[in-house]
Amino acid sequence: MFKTTARAALCLACLWSVTPALAAPKEMPQGKRDEMSMKDTKHEVVMQRKENKEANKNVDSLITNRK
Repeated sequence: MFKTTARAALCLACLWSVTPALAAPKEMPQGKRDEMSMKDTKHEVVMQRKENKEANKNVDSLITNRK
């Protein structure tokens, strides 16, 4: 009985000591974070330019149709 209780206590202690390390979020290196941020920024700039180009085209067609 004592061995079973001791094993269970030891197992539980090990589990409690390992759990925070497993549950902790993985840290992303700063360089990788900056690279992902730049990728997102470039994508946003490209999309904004595309939207502006389309809006300018629509305005030009409206002006042309009014003449």
